[in-house]
Amino acid sequence: MATTGRSTAATEPDAESVLADAEFVRVTAAPTGGSVAAAAMLAGACDERGVPYQVRATRSAPSAPDAAGTSLVAVGVESPAADVEFAEDAPNAAFDAARDLGADPDPVVAFAGALADGVEPSNDVREAAGLTRRPGVGIPTADLAAGLAHSTLVHASFSGDEQAAGATLAELGLPPELDEAAQRRLASAVALDATDDATPRAADRVADVLRPHETPAGPFETVEGYADVLAALAWAAPGLGVALAQGAVDAPAALDAWRDHAGDAHAAVRRADPSRYSAVEVAEADAAQPTVARLVRDYRAREPAVLVVGDGTAALATTDADARDVLPDSVGTATLAVADFDADHSEALVDTVRGGL
Repeated sequence: MATTGRSTAATEPDAESVLADAEFVRVTAAPTGGSVAAAAMLAGACDERGVPYQVRATRSAPSAPDAAGTSLVAVGVESPAADVEFAEDAPNAAFDAARDLGADPDPVVAFAGALADGVEPSNDVREAAGLTRRPGVGIPTADLAAGLAHSTLVHASFSGDEQAAGATLAELGLPPELDEAAQRRLASAVALDATDDATPRAADRVADVLRPHETPAGPFETVEGYADVLAALAWAAPGLGVALAQGAVDAPAALDAWRDHAGDAHAAVRRADPSRYSAVEVAEADAAQPTVARLVRDYRAREPAVLVVGDGTAALATTDADARDVLPDSVGTATLAVADFDADHSEALVDTVRGGL
């Protein structure tokens, strides 16, 4: 999950000087798990310094603040109005910026945010988090059936269906307490199911849910599961996502939103009937746009990009091209961008994306 695209550094002036001198900070974040995690860490740094702040998610570039003394920080969003941007590699950059300000950001949040956005956690984040890996699958819950059914890190025969996930587990005959051998059997079963009759890309992507990092003191069972929940909430309930990353909300509320989002996403993937063009596949869906685009790209598409269009919203998932450069007026990451658009001009949008790839 290497970082691609633009510079990973925040733009000048640097974040430390902007946040240190601000009277009020407005943090505007793209609806991605990494952007939400980064926004939460920056908000925490403001809180520790006694600087008032506001965090909001956006699907478009923010305008300049009206109030004097307000500094605008854009996360996962490029905006000429921003005093500082974290346009790429936001979780790692925000973690460093918060520490430079003398704050104590949670490295597990940074780690999960990086995974949610498809980038590698930095060496500083890894060292501070001190996480270890184990065999098995990276889900947020101790309930295996619920975790497998609702994970959006994988799309398999049981995805979106807890009964089907339970039947898969029953066939494995796993012990009540999973030892390493049982965890490996589970991981193998998930990998085989997810790659059966799937695209070659699926074999690489299913690895993201295998051999997870444990989070003994975290709100979820694994950091991969945490990343999955953050990514879901960033789209479905961004305010709840920020609160989760700040440690201000209990896991059950977050898991409820994650389950709803995942169920919609997997159902939309199954309904999707993409039209294939050179370099891109285009599908229509009415729910969970970014997650649907990512899952279709990873588990169904033969082309390197997938564009999902809905009622006034479009999401583009890519493997090579920078999604934000290709999808007009979009926000997000280099591999997954989202934008609002006029539903009457969907054909023109498709033509624009095809021309940009």
